[in-house]
Amino acid sequence: MIPTGLAPNRTNVHDGAPGEPEYGAAVPRRPMRPNEISSGGVVVRRASGGYEVCLVSDGHYWGFPKGHVEPGETPEAAAMREISEETGIPLESLVLRAPLPPSEYVYRRPNHGALVFKRVHHFIVEAPEGAELHPDPAETLDAAWLGLDEARARLSFKSAVSVLDAARSVLKPEPPRRAPPSAP
Repeated sequence: MIPTGLAPNRTNVHDGAPGEPEYGAAVPRRPMRPNEISSGGVVVRRASGGYEVCLVSDGHYWGFPKGHVEPGETPEAAAMREISEETGIPLESLVLRAPLPPSEYVYRRPNHGALVFKRVHHFIVEAPEGAELHPDPAETLDAAWLGLDEARARLSFKSAVSVLDAARSVLKPEPPRRAPPSAP
C-alpha cells in the first residue's frame, strides 16, 4: 500500500497538523492569464435612504453592466462606455468614483465550446440623483435600480456579490436629508 496521508475511512481527512499544507510545501498560486478582459461597475445613485444600485439582466442572470475592453482602451474608459451603453445613462453624466478589486473566473462557451479565462475590472460609478434607466435592447433586456440589500439578493453570481460587498465598504452612508425650510 502506498502511504497517502489519508485517514483509512476514505474521508480524505488530512492527518497532519491543522493549518499545515496538504502537500508538505505551499503550492504557489499562479496568476491567471485571462484571454478575455472586460470592465464595468457598480453604478450607484443617491436616494432618500442612502444609495441605489443599478443591475442589468440578459434575461437569465442579474449582474452589473460590463463589457469587453477594446484595443487601446483603458479599463476605466471601457467601464464608463459599457455602463452608458447598457443603461442608457449619458456618458457625460457618469462619474467614476473608485476602483474595486477585479473578478477572475472561468466559463465555457455555449455548446461545449472553449474554456474562457476572464478578468473583469470593476469601478464604483455614480449616476446623477434621479437618473432613469433606458437600456438598449441590443445590450441588455432589463435594468433596475435596487437598494443595496435587494441588489445583493438578486445578483446571480457569487463574484458579483463580492464586488457589491467591496463597493458597500467604500460607500459612506449618506447622512439623513433635511427637508428644505418651508416658506413663511
